[in-house]
Amino acid sequence: MTKKTKQVTQSKPKPKHKRRKKKFGFKKIALICFGAYIVCAIYGANKPLPGGVSKWFDYSKTNNAEVLIDNTYEKNKVMHYDHEIFKNQLQAIRDAQDFIILDMFLFNNAYDGEIKFPKLTEQLTEALVAKKKAQPNIRIYMLTDPINSFYGSYTPEHYKKLRANGINLYETNLVALRDSNPVYSGFWRPTLRWFGNNENGLITNIFSKDEPNVTVRGFGRLLNMKANHRKTLVTEKTAIIASSNPHDPSGHHQNVALKVSGQIQEDLINSEIHAMNMSGAKLNVNDFKIKSRAFNNQMDYTTTLVTEGKIKAALLEEIDRMSDGDSIKMGMFYISDRDIVKSLINASKRGVDVQLILDVNKEAFGKEKPGIPNKPVAHELIAKSDDNIKIKWAVSHGEQYHAKFTLLQDKDKHESTLILGSANLTRRNIGDLNLETDVMISGQSSLPVFTKIDQDFDAKWDNTYAHVTDHYDVKKDPSFLKSVIYRIQEFSGLSSF
Repeated sequence: MTKKTKQVTQSKPKPKHKRRKKKFGFKKIALICFGAYIVCAIYGANKPLPGGVSKWFDYSKTNNAEVLIDNTYEKNKVMHYDHEIFKNQLQAIRDAQDFIILDMFLFNNAYDGEIKFPKLTEQLTEALVAKKKAQPNIRIYMLTDPINSFYGSYTPEHYKKLRANGINLYETNLVALRDSNPVYSGFWRPTLRWFGNNENGLITNIFSKDEPNVTVRGFGRLLNMKANHRKTLVTEKTAIIASSNPHDPSGHHQNVALKVSGQIQEDLINSEIHAMNMSGAKLNVNDFKIKSRAFNNQMDYTTTLVTEGKIKAALLEEIDRMSDGDSIKMGMFYISDRDIVKSLINASKRGVDVQLILDVNKEAFGKEKPGIPNKPVAHELIAKSDDNIKIKWAVSHGEQYHAKFTLLQDKDKHESTLILGSANLTRRNIGDLNLETDVMISGQSSLPVFTKIDQDFDAKWDNTYAHVTDHYDVKKDPSFLKSVIYRIQEFSGLSSF
């Protein structure tokens, strides 16, 4: 072979069709990956709901119902904590003889700061352990959210203590739920989801530097932004549906709850056992019987349990039936759901008297928030109702106005309906994404359940016992930018509310 021929051979270019084939292969892989992401995002946001989720149970009657209220306020430079809920939960545990079923969202004591909080997590743990030791045959089941172990990054000490004493503790299988943040979850489901987790984290815990380190995979699960947000307790004797958590940094928050017995106990058991079985338990609803079934149609209160998206359906139905002269009183930590906002505006235009006490969305466990979503939503409610909707801000001393209730009063029939529980009025809470539980109770407006919460609302509104609410103008914020941000966050799920 000549030197010339050899040089030609060495510099011979690759065929064009091979270069095109390689380039086409990369594009094809990228297209397949993008397609998989889109499919997972759409499927995750619309997948079939697990059994027992998003239920509107049958109506039933009872005479046994009591509103429980946690109030926090400053008077004469002294802080007052007039709290009823946790005391009643502990008493329900002490009174139980057959079984105790709990479902609690936040159940930990993680916090950085100098403020001293009630040791709710420790007290609840000790109460359950003491009950089990005193009555070894009692059945105790607890479901909680994986945020308490930072999504499997470590096992909290109170988890270990409960399990060591024969108490069945489960963390909720959030993967079974729909995705509230599909922009991220569409990537997470086909990738990071399959890597599991371990307890050898290297990252400082964002909730407290004193807590164990967390893993990258734990952070990966956190970013799905969904939760089992329920706060319920049921025994054979009673049920408590609340807005409060047995969580130390939440110990000073203002909350509401309903303590109730009747058919609704069985409905709550049914709902919770479905959630526990979704998360690894193997329980049978028929193994849990309530103390008495002596309920009849002559009783004072009508009750029903509503969960997840059915909370929204029930509330919209009740708001939409309100007419001229009726009233709506709402206490809410978060409100942003577009259908609820529109329904309140329309009710005001029909002549319904609408009053809201809202958290200012500034405090979150020592971290400052920008007032989203409540400030832009409040501006919209007032502006679009021609100032007919009235709003006041709950005064905070570091705690949250964490209540989630709506009291609807029919003036002509002298009847009231109260809806309360775990659900904020946001897409994530009432859009079949989070797990949520509310109770709806109706009856004559003169009954104790309605008079107590009505009088408490009015006392806050009028600042009767202390300065606990500010006029809307004191903290109003008609920021167009915040309105845009909250709308985008509400629609996309890229938010913590």
